[in-house]
Amino acid sequence: MVLTFPDEIEAFRRFAALYGERAVLLIDTYDSLRAATRIVASGLRPAAVRLDSGDIVSLSRSVRRIFDAGGLTDTKILASGDLDEYQIAQIVAQGAPVDGFGVGTALSTSSDAPALGGVYKLVEVERDGVMAPVMKLSADKRTLPGCKQVWRVHEDGVASFDVIGRAGERGPSGGEPLLARVMSGGRRDAPGAPISQLQARCRGNVSRLRPSVRRLENPDRYPVQVSDELSRLADAVVRAAPGAHEV
Repeated sequence: MVLTFPDEIEAFRRFAALYGERAVLLIDTYDSLRAATRIVASGLRPAAVRLDSGDIVSLSRSVRRIFDAGGLTDTKILASGDLDEYQIAQIVAQGAPVDGFGVGTALSTSSDAPALGGVYKLVEVERDGVMAPVMKLSADKRTLPGCKQVWRVHEDGVASFDVIGRAGERGPSGGEPLLARVMSGGRRDAPGAPISQLQARCRGNVSRLRPSVRRLENPDRYPVQVSDELSRLADAVVRAAPGAHEV
């Protein structure tokens, strides 16, 4: 968009006229520091500017100095450009004056774990009007049968462990049920929550995980247990499976 205008500032003016208080100006098309200086001189007061290339730590510090000296103390600095959690951690650790990060590729394409082994299997089927639990028994792909619930147990406000059990069974003492039906008959059971509410819930859940689980390097495994009732059901299904008693 910037390149379509003969002058960078004109492009910024047109963009700001369209987005108003929400305008975030991309300033690295030509020269980030020169763009920051020209923004101050132009009288523009963008909500934020974005750095998408170069040395983010060094550039953000220089841009912050230019803006603060020019009275744009409220203009935020955002960073983007193929960032992942490790690069963000390094930028934060170096104390760069970056107010937010734009992450795209690393959210949709995992470079350190390029494949996610997800399996969809039936857990129960209706037979003669009764729901019957089923499970896959093959090595390394064994599933757990029956409709389930997952409870999260907190201790002193910290998520300690999860328990996977049968839907309808009594969960562990103090356990918070995590699963709820949201679709039936191809339709939502209730309107979708606003993104701000989902964001707040996600942040709250992550904040209740132990720091040792959340750390990037050598994190601890989060404990997940299978309830006794679900384990007994799985054993029963195995015993009743065709060929289970063959030698």
